[in-house]
Amino acid sequence: MATLATTPNPLPRLGSGEEFAAARRLFQSCGFEEPGVTGRLGIEGIAAFKSIRRGRRTALDLLSPLDALIRLFLDGEMVDEAVAAALMPEGAIASLAALNLVTRVTGPPDSWVSTILIYPGFGFWMASDRATAMDHSDSSLPTDSVYPAVIENTRDFLATLPQTECEALLDLGTGSGIAALLAASRYARHAWGADIAARAVKFAEFNQRLNGIANATFLEGDMYAPVEGMTFDRIVAHPPYVPAARTRLIYRDGGEDGEQILRRAIEGLPRFLRPGGRFYASAMAADCEGEAFEERIRKWLGVNQNEFDLVVVSHWLREPAQFLANTRDKGNVPVAETQYLEDLWKRRKVQYLLHGRILLRRLAEARPSITARVQRGKGMTNQHIEWLLDWETRVRNPASLEWLINFRPSLAPQCRLVVQHNVHEGRFAAQDFLLSCPSPFDSDCHVDSWLAASISGCDGRQTVRHRFEEAIRRGQLDANSREEDFAAIIASMVSWGILI
Repeated sequence: MATLATTPNPLPRLGSGEEFAAARRLFQSCGFEEPGVTGRLGIEGIAAFKSIRRGRRTALDLLSPLDALIRLFLDGEMVDEAVAAALMPEGAIASLAALNLVTRVTGPPDSWVSTILIYPGFGFWMASDRATAMDHSDSSLPTDSVYPAVIENTRDFLATLPQTECEALLDLGTGSGIAALLAASRYARHAWGADIAARAVKFAEFNQRLNGIANATFLEGDMYAPVEGMTFDRIVAHPPYVPAARTRLIYRDGGEDGEQILRRAIEGLPRFLRPGGRFYASAMAADCEGEAFEERIRKWLGVNQNEFDLVVVSHWLREPAQFLANTRDKGNVPVAETQYLEDLWKRRKVQYLLHGRILLRRLAEARPSITARVQRGKGMTNQHIEWLLDWETRVRNPASLEWLINFRPSLAPQCRLVVQHNVHEGRFAAQDFLLSCPSPFDSDCHVDSWLAASISGCDGRQTVRHRFEEAIRRGQLDANSREEDFAAIIASMVSWGILI
């Protein structure tokens, strides 16, 4: 029987430039890149990978060097030493062992096994901790375990980040370093990543060197401490947000209420985000009785809150009871943890749980700050969020009133008007008017009958002023109504996607 003798939770070695270059050449020559791996396994993307132990039925035979690398670094299974020697290029195993990526298992038969997970994705090779011990024993992940970036919620977070040029980017809680590395390789002049876990910083540095990226720096420390005295024009964070009485997994547990790490990230923005700079984050948070999530963000910014624009995008919104029911149905969360959540949310008087994204922009000039919140709709992209921020900024500026009054709105093609008729004095009468739009924001707006009629006349040819005057002429508005109030209503309808 093979015997595996190794230290628990091994780390890759930060080798020489030539050793990393040798590993890159090996992976390239063997086709260990996302197109090669997905093509061999018959899957759409690396995120759809399923290991042999989880039921994969493709590429079960070791026929090529690529098969051997898939078996080692994705399946996490042993590969017979003789098979590895026959399939892999000369010196391949030695180059992997030099970086502590594989370790020898004494037999019979003698074998090799990976010490960590390496997967191709995002145009990189990314290393992180294995999901199981090397011998596949049922052991718990270490507290400072580094999670793979290929998982769905990380990919969703990365998709929310704009790829526009920036001077200096900071990735708070960098983990494997994926956000900082993507920025450094594509749009940031220099990217920094900070993490409280020394293990995460080690993996991030390994990934940087493995991919030959020079303009990234990874530092160990709590929140902003490693970059004290520096400022950035872009700060990004995908903080842990699971409420936990104590931290068992750094990448997952977000403090007693799940918002503590996000709160500290936002509290630091007045010191570390430059004027005109932007902060992007994904999080799960709560709307509490008497205090919406966006109101709490404003409080975290303290005396500087008027220096920041804020947009909150809800991806989903659920009542605590619904969330707990879904969690219990899955059956993979201990009863004590679900009870903790239930007690916590009752104590905080949580009405809704929100999962989504946050965009904060520091003002570069003196003007009123804006706050907006929308629900993600079909086809929503980063461009829609950036547009919303710019639109709200413009229409809230008193100097733009004349421009807004001369704006020519039209109904969004996907907008719908739903009219409910109720019995009134023995006959059906229209009593509820709902404007609904599914894209790019999922918007529902109950309006009065006069507003529904006025909006239905928005055809892209008539100005806001014309619609206002028409509403007064038809008696839908009082003659003493103010033009600027009507214009503000139209501006809100544009923000929600009902008008364009």
